[in-house]
Amino acid sequence: MEDLVTSRKLIHRMKIAITGATGHLGSAILPELIGRHYEIKALVRESDHTFGDLSVEIVQGDLLNQETLRQLLKDCDALIHCAAIISINGDPDGLVSKTNIEGTKLLMETAKQCKIKRVVHVSSIHAYKQKPSLEILDEQRTMVDENAFAYDRSKKAGQQIALSMNQPEMEVLVVNPTSIIGPYDYKPSKMGKVIIDLYKGKLPFVFDGGFDFCDCRDVAKAVVNAISMGKPGENYLLGGKWYSFRQLTNLLSDISGKKIRAASLPIVFGKMGLPIIHAIAWLGKSEPLYTNEALEATATGNRKINSDKAKFDLGYLPRPFEETLADTLHWFKQKSYLV
Repeated sequence: MEDLVTSRKLIHRMKIAITGATGHLGSAILPELIGRHYEIKALVRESDHTFGDLSVEIVQGDLLNQETLRQLLKDCDALIHCAAIISINGDPDGLVSKTNIEGTKLLMETAKQCKIKRVVHVSSIHAYKQKPSLEILDEQRTMVDENAFAYDRSKKAGQQIALSMNQPEMEVLVVNPTSIIGPYDYKPSKMGKVIIDLYKGKLPFVFDGGFDFCDCRDVAKAVVNAISMGKPGENYLLGGKWYSFRQLTNLLSDISGKKIRAASLPIVFGKMGLPIIHAIAWLGKSEPLYTNEALEATATGNRKINSDKAKFDLGYLPRPFEETLADTLHWFKQKSYLV
């Protein structure tokens, strides 16, 4: 018993390096780490970024700078790699590939040099082929090929790079979340913006299709569990349940008590409107309201994602979607996003 207590104390004193700490998932992981008494070093790009009352050692710099990575990983025991560029509009400036592939490769090589004992790499469900959409998708599903969109290819490549570095001296695990929503969505994320715009009545329509949604807090717990749980060299799907955008809109109405009206349109209408959407974005020098990639993801996203492996090995416990959505709305209201 004394050995077990000593072991737990040692775990509590472990120092964890994290990339992507300012993103949605990273922001949910930080309080989870602190709640378990880990020390934290976070890589951030913004020189003026702070983490409020959270006790976090900040390392400012870029994922593609090896000296910065050495500074981040110095004296750390484990690494959580969340940093990634999420794109629904290809890779026109090359940042998706540079960050998600080259950045991951450099980080993993530096982690090995710095004698990091365990790495948890956050990939994506989009590293896998979604079709057949009505057949179970688990870790045995075929990964995307070279015909896939740039983001999907980059997450596949990053995952493969990470797992190729698994060895007894540096154990590597990968997690593949689905579409993450929930509190701690500071920026906010693309799905966060959809929820905010629906609530405010700024989205007059949604398209047929939907996503498998998971809660950032449940994913964060599984990620932190993976520091000491799970099998090295393995990857784990972290899903929830598939909901259509029509169902999402109806649930938002029920939870908020506010009548939210948004017409549900066939995907083909969205395809027809793409030239106009892109022209508006070009004229306004802004991101398009939606893209072909976004339409494809909503239309073909798998509806039967199996997370049993993560539940068994990582203690992954996805909560009801209604709870996630209610807590997300409450958080957005607290942070004045819904004013």
